[in-house]
Amino acid sequence: MSRGRERVVALVDMDCFFAQVEQRREPRLRGQPCAVVQYDAWRGGGIIAVSYEARAFGISRGMRADEAQKRCPQLVLARVPEAYGKADLSRYREASVEVMKVMSRFAVIERASIDEAYMDLTSAVQERLKKMQGRPILAERLPTTYIQGLPNVSTTAAKNKSVDCKENLRQCGLHQWLESLPFADISCPELQLTVGAVIVEEMRAAVEAVTGLRCSAGISHNKALAKLACGLNKPNRQTLVSQGSVSQLFSHMPISSIRHLGGKLGASIADVLGVEYMGQLTLFSESQLQTRFGDKTGSWLYDLCRGIEQEPVKPRQLPKSIGCSKNFPGKAALTTQKQVQHWLLQMALELEERLSKDRDQNCRVAKQLTVSIRMLGDQRASGLSRCCALPRYDAHKISSDAFMIIRNCNVAGAQQAAWHCCLPDQ
Repeated sequence: MSRGRERVVALVDMDCFFAQVEQRREPRLRGQPCAVVQYDAWRGGGIIAVSYEARAFGISRGMRADEAQKRCPQLVLARVPEAYGKADLSRYREASVEVMKVMSRFAVIERASIDEAYMDLTSAVQERLKKMQGRPILAERLPTTYIQGLPNVSTTAAKNKSVDCKENLRQCGLHQWLESLPFADISCPELQLTVGAVIVEEMRAAVEAVTGLRCSAGISHNKALAKLACGLNKPNRQTLVSQGSVSQLFSHMPISSIRHLGGKLGASIADVLGVEYMGQLTLFSESQLQTRFGDKTGSWLYDLCRGIEQEPVKPRQLPKSIGCSKNFPGKAALTTQKQVQHWLLQMALELEERLSKDRDQNCRVAKQLTVSIRMLGDQRASGLSRCCALPRYDAHKISSDAFMIIRNCNVAGAQQAAWHCCLPDQ
């Protein structure tokens, strides 16, 4: 098997997750344009999730509710609950746990966020292939699967003008793909991906049956391609990206669309090399990329632009950390030490509650407290972070320790009642 095609990896992403959770709570919202609004009341609140019905009206995340309702008067708004003076995401976290529990029945999973997880299907695929004993896979086993790069438009759609429906094209591409597979050769990477896609179809159906929530997925040989594939045919669909389709896919794929390249590194690559699309990186040798971006990153880019990535799926169903935060924009800015201490306590109360629940449910105990501050408008994304020991789950102790950690940021002076934060140079 050629390098980079040894594994079968999937990314599963819940479709507009918060909106789905609200629709499950209020079935009348299903099929209607709806959005989930953050707790603050200014201009109706900020939208953090949008159903696909509402997206058709041009409504997007980050928009204020009053503007969204002007675009779509029939828009139904669901509001995020509040606790401790801030958003309470408990219902969404609990729904996430439900989904991850179902997914873990099918393969090793790595929770990537509240609404997405990677799966390493390699072992599950090998077991399934042995049971199949060379029998072909029927198209009916892949009812929502798209094959990236197929159908070959020059040989199908161009010759058959009736093939103009997306579903017809999907089926046509799927049949082309299945007809090309050597079902007796269990070492065939393309066959392994296809069996992986069958397993993901079954997993997604199980998630919906158990939780009532729908998801999309991408299936490929690594995390980067699986994540890219997942977004190609949403919602409630899945896409298979094989190594053979990478060249065509990357030829017009912006560098920023690739996992790990959406920020400063991707922008730097585009600027330094004068390129726009991922496929253009193949014009540079490995040594050229190493010269510009260092040995490790250069070699990684050389492989990645060819669809090769080796980062493993790390078994993890639980979040690595538990945290809470709150922004204080404009007139809400904190100006006294008393205000700072008040909000540190509110967040510590939430943290104590969630840490205690996590300890009881998952039999683990946190040992370190990290406090981070970021100034609004500060371009330094890192801000300031400081750590200390977390000896016990006690909100008053947590808030007191947190204040001690950040008190030196107050340029008004420790003895002053005022609070004026200034982050030191990192």
